[in-house]
Amino acid sequence: MAEHRTSKGPMAYRDRGEGAKDPIVLLHAFPLNSRMWEPQVEALSEERRIVTPDYPGFGRSPRTPAQPDVRYYAEGVRALIDRLGLERVVLGGLSMGGYLAFACLRLFPERISGLVLANTRPDVDSEEMREGRKEMAHRVSREGVAILTEMMMPRLLAEQTLRNEPEIVESVKGMILECSPDGVVAALGAMRDRPDSIPLLKEIPVPTLVIGGEDDAVSTPEVMGEMADEIPGASHVTLAGAGHLSNLEDPQRFNEAMEDFLADL
Repeated sequence: MAEHRTSKGPMAYRDRGEGAKDPIVLLHAFPLNSRMWEPQVEALSEERRIVTPDYPGFGRSPRTPAQPDVRYYAEGVRALIDRLGLERVVLGGLSMGGYLAFACLRLFPERISGLVLANTRPDVDSEEMREGRKEMAHRVSREGVAILTEMMMPRLLAEQTLRNEPEIVESVKGMILECSPDGVVAALGAMRDRPDSIPLLKEIPVPTLVIGGEDDAVSTPEVMGEMADEIPGASHVTLAGAGHLSNLEDPQRFNEAMEDFLADL
């Protein structure tokens, strides 16, 4: 695992594969890290270079000293692709990674040649969701990140995954426990105050894949479908039986959708 140091602090990242086509940068979900993309890296890196960063305070990246907004994280992504000399990339993000992908579109659209929006949503938090993030931040500050394995697992994974896929469950719990409490609290604040990306949808100028899980209670199929309808020419795939972490719950069909999308890029 490599580390890139910017004026805002170091960012750990994984970098694998090569190829003549535009590299892929994949942005992870909250509260996980770049390891969540291992099934995609394994499947896609034979033909493409794939870069997967850890946000500040997640995985092996140390916590930022300030309270960041989503633009801060996007600036870190831009600094990383600058450091790696990547002129244009296919950018993908799942859940919080999707929020950052929207921020990247605002910040450096000319560097993005394709977009994957997985299990995410373009709208701002409702007041109830904002209060929920505040409460979660308070609990993490008091009790540590282990509390997230109790609070979030039913939201992250479909019921059948929780019941029948212990390896996935333990892998997700392990990634959660690799977060720092400060990093989690900072990310919760950034997500809570993120801007509305609905007006951005009609302006997305690149090929876009919208992919989600049939049993995702956070970014429901209805939300994902409405988002796809607003993006010019977007493809939309729903994975039966998958929840919020659809890339881990059904990696084969997620990878197939990615491969079909990438074939024309």
